[in-house]
Amino acid sequence: MLIQTKISKQSALENKLLKYILGISVLVFFGLAITSDYLFNREDSLQQSAKRIQHVFREKEPSLKKDLNELRNAIVNKNGGLSEYNNFTEFEHDLKKDGFVLLAFKEDSLGFWSDNSFIVPKVESLKESHGSVKRFENGWYYIQRQQLDSIDLYGLLLIKKIYPYQNKYLKNHFDREFDIPAEFEISLNKEKGVPIFDKDDNFLFSLQNNNYGYSAPKAQHRIGAFYAIFILLLLILISILILEIRNVKIGLSALFIWGISLLCLRYLMIQYSFPAVFSNLEIFSPTLYARSFFFPSLGDFLLNVLFLYLFIYTYSSYGCKYHILKGVSKTGASILFVLYLVLYWAFFYSIQGLVSSLVLDSSFSLQMFVFQDYGIYVFVGFLILLLLMYSMGHFAYLIAALSRSRWSLGKYLIYVFAISIPAILYLFLYSFEPQSYLFLILPLIILLLVGFASYKAAKGSYYSLMIVLLLFVAIAVTGVINFLSEKKEAQNRLVSAMNLSTEYDPTSENLLVHLQKDLDSDKKLKQMCQHPFRNQVRIMDHIQNRYFSGYWDQFYLQTIICDKIEELNIEPDTQTRNCFEFFEEMILQSGEEIPNTKFYYLNDFDGMVSYLGKLEFNTKRMGLVRIFIRLDSKLGNEGIGYPDLLLDEKVTLKQRGNEYSYGKYSDGKLIASSGKFNYYMNEKVFGTNQEKSFHVELDDYNHLVYRFDNNAVVVSYPLVTWYNRVITVPYIFVFLYLFGMFIWFLSRFPWKFKFNMSFKFRIQYSIVGLLMLFFLLLGGGTVYYTIERTEELNNRKLEEKLQLVKQEVISSLGENLNVDFLTDRLRSLSSLIYADIHLYNLSGELITSSRREIFDKKLQYNKMNFAAYYQLFFKEKTSFIHKEEIGKMSYLSAYETIVDENNKIIAFVNLPYFTKSQELEKEMFNLILTGVNLHVFMILLAIFLSVFISNKITYPLRIIQNRLKATRFGSYGEKIEYSKDDEIGSLINEYNQMLVELDESAEKLARSERESAWREMARQIAHEIKNPLTPMKLSIQFLQRRFEEKSENREEHFKQVSKTLIEQINALSSIATAFSNFAKMPSANNEPLNLVDILNHVISLFRNDELDLKLQLNGIKTANVFVDREQFIRVFVNLINNAIQSIPENRDGQVIVELEEEKKYFKACVIDNGNGISDDVMKRLFYPNFTTKSGGMGLGLAIVKNIIKNAKGEIWVDSEQGVGSCFNLRIPKRKDD
Repeated sequence: MLIQTKISKQSALENKLLKYILGISVLVFFGLAITSDYLFNREDSLQQSAKRIQHVFREKEPSLKKDLNELRNAIVNKNGGLSEYNNFTEFEHDLKKDGFVLLAFKEDSLGFWSDNSFIVPKVESLKESHGSVKRFENGWYYIQRQQLDSIDLYGLLLIKKIYPYQNKYLKNHFDREFDIPAEFEISLNKEKGVPIFDKDDNFLFSLQNNNYGYSAPKAQHRIGAFYAIFILLLLILISILILEIRNVKIGLSALFIWGISLLCLRYLMIQYSFPAVFSNLEIFSPTLYARSFFFPSLGDFLLNVLFLYLFIYTYSSYGCKYHILKGVSKTGASILFVLYLVLYWAFFYSIQGLVSSLVLDSSFSLQMFVFQDYGIYVFVGFLILLLLMYSMGHFAYLIAALSRSRWSLGKYLIYVFAISIPAILYLFLYSFEPQSYLFLILPLIILLLVGFASYKAAKGSYYSLMIVLLLFVAIAVTGVINFLSEKKEAQNRLVSAMNLSTEYDPTSENLLVHLQKDLDSDKKLKQMCQHPFRNQVRIMDHIQNRYFSGYWDQFYLQTIICDKIEELNIEPDTQTRNCFEFFEEMILQSGEEIPNTKFYYLNDFDGMVSYLGKLEFNTKRMGLVRIFIRLDSKLGNEGIGYPDLLLDEKVTLKQRGNEYSYGKYSDGKLIASSGKFNYYMNEKVFGTNQEKSFHVELDDYNHLVYRFDNNAVVVSYPLVTWYNRVITVPYIFVFLYLFGMFIWFLSRFPWKFKFNMSFKFRIQYSIVGLLMLFFLLLGGGTVYYTIERTEELNNRKLEEKLQLVKQEVISSLGENLNVDFLTDRLRSLSSLIYADIHLYNLSGELITSSRREIFDKKLQYNKMNFAAYYQLFFKEKTSFIHKEEIGKMSYLSAYETIVDENNKIIAFVNLPYFTKSQELEKEMFNLILTGVNLHVFMILLAIFLSVFISNKITYPLRIIQNRLKATRFGSYGEKIEYSKDDEIGSLINEYNQMLVELDESAEKLARSERESAWREMARQIAHEIKNPLTPMKLSIQFLQRRFEEKSENREEHFKQVSKTLIEQINALSSIATAFSNFAKMPSANNEPLNLVDILNHVISLFRNDELDLKLQLNGIKTANVFVDREQFIRVFVNLINNAIQSIPENRDGQVIVELEEEKKYFKACVIDNGNGISDDVMKRLFYPNFTTKSGGMGLGLAIVKNIIKNAKGEIWVDSEQGVGSCFNLRIPKRKDD
C-alpha cells in the first residue's frame, strides 16, 4: 500500500465512524418513533391501556390494604380515638401520591379522613360497595373495607378523578400511575369496553374509548421527542454527506436540491400535520404563538429556524471547504460576491421580520424582568434567536472566506461598505424605527469582525474578537426585544383602555349566561313570586344568597320588585316614576342585551360596570310582576378577586395587566381609579393633546390617555428602569457563548478529550469554568435561601391576617350563633384582606365560609384538612400552616384555634391563600429572578475578566514568544525589561542570560563552522579534482613516450589523448559549475505558471514501457503558482530520477506524482515503491555532498531544497523501509494582484 494512503487512513476512518454512528442513530430513533406511534395510536390502544390498568391495579391493591393496616395499627385505637402519630403529614402526602383515600367511621360517625378533597358519601353507600368500583361525586374509586369492633375502616383507590368543570387547575384525569388519557370512560357494564378484574378475577369495571388516536400524555411527549431527534439526526447526516462531495458542481446542485426538499418537507409537515403527535404537544399550540401558514405555532417556528440554520451551516461549510469561487473569472467572482452580500442583507431583513413576529405574536415575553406564565417557552424563544443569529454569522463567515480566497482584506472592506451602506440607508428610511437602529447595523458589525478574524488581521486575539462580537449581538438583540416588547405592551394597553372605556366585563357576562338558566328553572323563586310583596324579603335574600354571592360580592346588588302600577321615588331629585317605565327607559337609553339572558349591560360610563336584569312572573292575583336586579361594580374591583380555580375554562377572566393602573375621567373629573398609581383629580395634568390616544410620562409612570366623547381613560404602567432594560443582555450573551461552545465541541468529533489549546485559552476557560461553577452553586444557594425566606415572610403575613380574622370571629361568635350574620362578616373581612376564610367546629366540620362556592361546587368536602385538625385538636397546637392542593393549584393554608374567655376551644379558623396565589408566585419569581440576574451578570463579567486576566498574564510570555520568533543566527534581539520578581521574572532572566550565552556560542560556532566548511570544501574539491587529473597525467605521459619513440601512430595517439584530456577538462568544468551553483543559486526568474503544465511536461520526459509512472491531479485543472519554470522542472526531474533509482531490479517499478490543493498551498507528492530510506540516511538526506549512490556528488537534493526554499515552500520526506518513500512539496498559491 502506498504511503499517502496510509497517512490519510485515520481521518477517513473517523469520518466513516461518524457516518455509521449517525446512520444507526437515525434508524434507531425512526424505529422507536414509528413503533411507539403505532402502539399508542392503533385501534387496539384500548386493550393496551386496559392491560396497563390491570397490571397497575393489581400492584396497588395490596398497597391499599397495607396502608389500611397501618391506619388500623398506628392511628385508630379500639376506643375509636387517635394515638400519637408524629409523621401524619408525611403519611397523608404519601397517600395522595398513591391515589389513596382512607376513612374511619365509628358508629357511622366520621372520625378520620385522609383527604378533604374527597366528598365523603353516606356510610351506607360505602358499606355496600366493598370490593367494588363505584362512582362518587368527584370520581371513580375502588373500595376496601375492614372492621374493628364498632369501627369501620375504608380504603379507596382512585381510578379516575372527575371535576364539575374544567380549567387550568381542574382537569379530569386517571390516577397518574395508570398513565392513560382522560378521554377514556369507565362503565360498570361488563359487555361494554374492556373489562378489568381484581386479583381474585372478580369484575370491577370496563374501560371504554370512543376517541381513537389519543395516547397517554407521557407517551405523547416521548413519541414527540423520538420524532424530533430522528429529524435532527437525519438532517445532520445529510449535511455531512453533502460536505463530502468533492465535485463542486455536483455539491452545489445537491445543496440546491436539499434546500428545496427542506422547504417541501416543512410544507407537507404543516399541511398534513405530520407527525400527528406534534399537534397534541403544547409547544405546537397556537396559544403560545401563531402568525401564518408556515408559522402556525412556536414548535413550527423552531423547526423552520432549525431547518434554515442547518441549511445555511452546510452551505457555508461547503463553500469554505471547496472554494466555490475557484475557477471563476475575476469579473464573475466580483459579481457573485456582490450577489452574496445582497443576499446576506436580504436574509437579515427576513430575520428582522422573524424576530419582530416572535416578540409581537407570542403570548410570552422575552424580557427577563417580566413575570412569566410560560417560563420554559421563553428559553425556546431564546433558542430561536440563537439559531437566527448564528445563521447570519455562518453566512458572514462564508462571505469572508470567499473574499479571502480571491482578494486582500482592503478589497473585502471596500465591497462590504459599498453594499452595506446603501442597504442600511434603505432600511433606515423605509423599514426600521429609531429605537432599533443598533440592530440595523448588526449585520455590518458581524461582517467586519468575522472578516478580521477570517483574514487573521488580529491574530492572537480571535477569542477576544468573538467575545466582543457576541456581546454586541446580545446588546443589539436585547435592544430590539425591548423596543418590540414596549410596542406590544402599548398595543395591549390600548386594548385595555378601549375595554375600560366600554366598562365591559366578559367574566361577569359569561356567568350571567349560566346564571340565567338556573333562574329560569328555579321553582322555589316562582312559588314565592306568587305573593311577591308578602315574600319580598325572602325573595331578595334568596336571590342574593343563591345567585349573587361569592364572585358577585364585588358588585353592589339592588333588587326591586314591582307590578305594572308600582311607583318609584327617584333620588336625589325626589321624582316619582312608574317602575316599569323607569327601567324600560333606562334599558332603551343605555342598555345592551346580553345574548341568551334577560340581563342588559348599561353603557353609561359612570366608572362602574353595571348590569340590569329583568325577571318576569305571572301571578294569579296581581298579573305581571317584574323583579329588576341592578348590579354595580365596587370601585377598583372590575374583574378582580375571583380565583381562576372557580371558573370554567369556557369563561374568560377580563384581562388587565398585573402592573396596570387606570383612572376614569368624565368631563375632566376623576370618577374612578384602580391600581398603585395615585391619580390626580383633574385630567389636565396629562396635557391638552387633542389626539384620541397618546402617551405621556408623569411621576415615573408611562400613561396612555384614551379619549372618547367627553370622557377619558388613563391606563398607566411603570417606566422601565435601565436595569430592566439591560438585564436581558447577559442572558442572551451567556446563551450565545454556551451555544457556540456546544457547536465547537460537536465539530471536534471524535472527541479525544485532549484539545490543543494555547496557554492563554486554558487560562480563560479555566477562569470561566470555575467562576461559572461557583456562581451556579452560589446561585442555587441564593434561590434556595430566597424561596425559604419568601415562604417565611408569607407565613408571617398569613399569621398576621389570621390574627385579625381571629379577633373578628371571636367577637362574632356567641351563645346564639347566627350563621348568616357570621357569613356576611366573613365576606366583608375577606374583601379587606384578600383571602378567603373558612370556619370549622370542634369536629372539623364547616360552620360557614366567605366563599361557599368551594364547597358548593364539590371541590372540597365540608371537613377541614385532617393534618391540621390533628395538630390543632389532638396535639393542641394553637396554629398550623402548611401547603394544600385543589387539583393542580397549590396554596398556603393557615389554621388557628379559637378559644373563649375560659380558654376553651370553640372553633378553628382557616385562611386558604389561593385568592392571591398568583401574586405570591409573582413575588417569589421577582425575588428569585433578582438573584439569578445578579449571578448571570457575574458570569458575563467573569467571561470578560478571563479575557483581560489571561491577556495580562500571558503578555510577558507573548513578548518572549515574539523575541524568540525574531531570533536569527547572528541576531538575537534585545533583552526584555521586566521588573517583577515572580515566576515569569525568573523565566525572563533566564531568557536574557540565554541571549548572552547564545551570542558567545554563535560567534564560536560561526568560527568553527567556517573553518570546518573550508576544510570540508577543500577536501571535497581536492578529491573531485584529483580524480580527473590522474588520467590526464597518465595520458600526457603516454603521449610523451610516443613522441620520444617517434611512433608511427603518434598522430592517432595524439588525437586519442586530446579527446581524453578534453573529456576530463569538461568534467573539471562540471565540478566547478556544480560547486558554483550550490554556493549561490542563480536568481530565479519567477513568473505566473500553472503547476499542472510543469508536471505534465516532466512526466512526458520519462514515459517508457518499462516504468509505471502515473500523474494524479485529483480534479485540479489549474494550479496557479509564481515560480521559475526551469528550476522547478529540474526539481521534479531530480526527484523522479531518485525515485526510479531507488527501486530494486527485482521489483516492478511504480512512481506516482500526485497534486492536492490545500488552503493556501498546492501540495505535490512524488511516491515510489523503492527500498525506502533508513533513519540514519534520513537525517543527512538534504546535506550537500551526501549521497547513497556510487556516483554523483550528493548535491541534487540540497539544490532541490534550496529551490523550494527560495520559492517560500517546504519539502519533507515520509518513508518506510521496504515499502517506499514519499517526497512532499508544499508550494504557495499565487496571490492575485
